[in-house]
Amino acid sequence: MTTAEAIRDRLCATFCKDVAVQQRSAGIAVSLPIVGRDGDHLTAYVNEATGGWRISDMGATLMRLSYENDLAKLLSGSRDRLYKTVLKEAGLDEDDGEIYIEVPAAELTRGLFALGQGVTRIEDLGLWTRSRVESTFQDDLRGVVIEAAGTDRVIENYEVPGIPSAENYLVDFCVRTYREPLYIFGVQNRDRARLATIILQHLNQHKHRFNSMIVYADIEEIPSVDQRRLMLAANDAVPSIVERETIIAKISHRLAE
Repeated sequence: MTTAEAIRDRLCATFCKDVAVQQRSAGIAVSLPIVGRDGDHLTAYVNEATGGWRISDMGATLMRLSYENDLAKLLSGSRDRLYKTVLKEAGLDEDDGEIYIEVPAAELTRGLFALGQGVTRIEDLGLWTRSRVESTFQDDLRGVVIEAAGTDRVIENYEVPGIPSAENYLVDFCVRTYREPLYIFGVQNRDRARLATIILQHLNQHKHRFNSMIVYADIEEIPSVDQRRLMLAANDAVPSIVERETIIAKISHRLAE
């Protein structure tokens, strides 16, 4: 027996030992070796579906979140978009609080792990207070800008040459393109929205040629009057940092011009 085969056999034996299976009224309950924030093991409920299996948490994940949070507030704005992104990435669906996945008959194990991974990430939403979302926003924005344009094209805290008092009007991210530079501003609150507006107006006042894009942490958190002012000053905007693919597509479009 090879080392790989020995490891596989040991893992199979261990997993089988740690997985409890019971018949219950809601279906076949499978207790997985995955522990949630409350210290309890995740229980997945398996029922037959057309051509395979329906694997569900029977609403337990959102119920646990509701113990410490107002779900209406928790699953709103940027966190609601993050919640939906987690569901999509894990291949999960939600129906009236029940999180589930349907898989072919031969893919039961994959479905169990997909559910386990997804609900574990969803439970962590309870840790994402507004202050924490704002504190990680700039790091998230930096990551997606560099992913789209590459480190060689990106300058952070860019001081625009030839502009009076340029040191007081820094651009969050300058992306070098073959034509006008693309200036990207991150906006996570009202103060940042107003600052970005002032900087853009200053650059436009001095006839500087550039394109601009605003990336919001969550546009719904910004007062409408500040949104309108910023919309008039900027070329483009993305309503939420969660929409990574949209941000990347918009940057890529500017690079291709």
